[in-house]
Amino acid sequence: SRDFFSGPNAPMTRGQRKQMEDSYRGAWWYGAIAMSIFAGVFALVPLYKLYCQATGQGQASSTNIGHKDYAPPPKDSVDSKRLITVDFAATVHTSLPWEFVPQQRRVVVGLGETALAFYRARNTSDRPIIGVSVYHMIPAEAGLYFNKIQCFCFDEQLINPGEEVDLPIFFFIDPLLGRDTRFDHVDRITLSYLFFESDSELPEEYEAFKKSLPSSQTPQAVP
Repeated sequence: SRDFFSGPNAPMTRGQRKQMEDSYRGAWWYGAIAMSIFAGVFALVPLYKLYCQATGQGQASSTNIGHKDYAPPPKDSVDSKRLITVDFAATVHTSLPWEFVPQQRRVVVGLGETALAFYRARNTSDRPIIGVSVYHMIPAEAGLYFNKIQCFCFDEQLINPGEEVDLPIFFFIDPLLGRDTRFDHVDRITLSYLFFESDSELPEEYEAFKKSLPSSQTPQAVP
C-alpha cells in the first residue's frame, strides 16, 4: 500500500529537521569564512602599508620611527669584504595592465655598501593608473638587514597611458648580517616586487596636470 507520509509534502521528522538546520548552519559558516578570506586578500596592501609605518620601512625621513641611519663600515674591514649578490625580480598582478621589469638582473655589494638599482614600469592601458607595490625577500630573514634609504615602494605610483618610468631603489645591507649565524653560508639574496592596482582616487590636480602637458598639435598661425 502507498505510504501517505512518504510524499514530497510529508511533514519532516525531528531528526530530518535537525539535519536540515545543521546543513543551513554549516553553509552559513562556510560562506562567512569564504567572505573573510576574500576580504583579507584586499586588505593585504593597506596592512602592508601600516606595517611599513610601524617598522620604519617608509620614506627616509626623521619622522620615521625605526629607520636605521646609514653609517659605512670601516675601510678594509671584514664587513666591507663580505660580498652579497642581490638578485632582482618583478611581477605584476593579473588585474594591472602594466609592464614591470628590473633594469639589472643583479648587483654585488659589500656589507654596509650603498647601491642604486632601477626597475622600469610602463602603463600599457588607455587610462591613468595608480599602482602600489609590495616586496618579498629570499631568504625571508634577509629583510631584517635589507635597508632601503629611498625606494619607489614607499609611495603609490601614478603612471599615464603609455607612459614609461624608471623606479629607483637606494639601499644597503646592514653589516649586522655578518654576525647572524643563519647567514654564515648565504652569499645571495633575492629582492622581488609585486605591483597591484591601488584603490586610491586620482588626485584633483591630475586634470590640471594633463592640461599643462605639451600638445602634439601644430599651433594655428597668427594672422
